[in-house]
Amino acid sequence: MTSLTTHLLNLNPSALHTSTTHPFLHSAGTSTLPKATLSAWLSQDRLYAQSYVRFIGLLLSKIRLPYTTTGTGTDSSSPLESRILSLLTSALLNIQRELTFFETVAAEYNLDLQVTPTGATTFGPSEATHAYTDLFLSAGSSGVTLLEGLVVLWATEVCYYKAWGYAREVMENDSKDGEGRNDADGGALRVQFIPNWTSEEFGRFVDEIAELVDEVSVGVADREREELLGRCERWWRQVVWLEGMFWPKV
Repeated sequence: MTSLTTHLLNLNPSALHTSTTHPFLHSAGTSTLPKATLSAWLSQDRLYAQSYVRFIGLLLSKIRLPYTTTGTGTDSSSPLESRILSLLTSALLNIQRELTFFETVAAEYNLDLQVTPTGATTFGPSEATHAYTDLFLSAGSSGVTLLEGLVVLWATEVCYYKAWGYAREVMENDSKDGEGRNDADGGALRVQFIPNWTSEEFGRFVDEIAELVDEVSVGVADREREELLGRCERWWRQVVWLEGMFWPKV
């Protein structure tokens, strides 16, 4: 039987491809993104990361740890709930490091993390960032299952990983000025951001979420499976669409 994550990845491949090969990402890979454009996107991605923290908290509140002990640690012998707890705890630590990383790199490369969105008068979330925040609040609400919340978490991470993987491919295939002396952003993407967002560690984290999503989905009762699958498909489509909307025009 096809796993849930494989099913979702194959659900709308053209939309996924479009959202994760945006012109913004191509420009990032060719080091032609101006500092102003990168700063505008980073400002919103930082706010997205802050809303992600609350989302993880909502998912943590859905976990019901077993009364009995059947294993220790984070290996496959541990209860599924305990492994989900470990994953979400790691997600919180990762995003905390990411927020610090944003500030450190921004200071090093003179990037602005408080760019006012187009059409706004003060700094704050753009329409796309607001939409992501609303999505997280909805996916973490009391009427939504833990599986659906994990699907949203995985969807956001796998889209992000694929998107920056595309930018890395472009970067590696781009022969212009291999040393990056003419990077429009001063080298922040090439030296810092792209390697960070395409690291093996991040890839393993995305895979770990997928494994847990698939394992949780296997435990769904047959009578609930079709309805729950439909809801997971809707969450997936929404994340893929939002991912494409989140990239700035270039």
